[in-house]
Amino acid sequence: MATTRPVGVSSRLRPAPGQRHPWPTPDGHVIDLPVILDVVSRSEDAATRWTVEATVELVDAQPAVVALSVSSRGGLDLDRLQAEFRWATPLDAVMTTVPQLLSRGLDPYAHDFAVRGYPDAADLTRAPGRQLSDAFLHDVARRYLAVGRGYAHRLAAEYQVAPRTVVSWVEKARSRGILG
Repeated sequence: MATTRPVGVSSRLRPAPGQRHPWPTPDGHVIDLPVILDVVSRSEDAATRWTVEATVELVDAQPAVVALSVSSRGGLDLDRLQAEFRWATPLDAVMTTVPQLLSRGLDPYAHDFAVRGYPDAADLTRAPGRQLSDAFLHDVARRYLAVGRGYAHRLAAEYQVAPRTVVSWVEKARSRGILG
């Protein structure tokens, strides 16, 4: 299981304490829940700046986020959390990424999960350059509306792409009727 964290933002999965509940994935693998998917930001001096931890457990025979913890040693930026945090990301990772890792014979507890770009980032089979999903464009449209003026540079930094790429996503969201 991977333990060393790089400087910057990273995301990892680990078993959560508690009674194990097996969830059979649609492709025939079994994931023992509960698990915790975290996103951690570490500074150059290896100190943790902020942490998000989501516990995913079996509820009515389906994975569900049952607990969420957000902490920051410098205080939480509530406006940024409201605008940027995507509640379904931990579920996307557990229900899509983990079964794909298991299908490839990879240990999901040793995998570095994507820290942005969900829901598309959860699908490891997604070919680069493939058409953007409506779900991803809805997420971009939501962020675009929240950020407003200067959106291209801010979203480019968040998604680690060129500002022109963000502009093209917004244009695509408009052309599909996702963004008026």
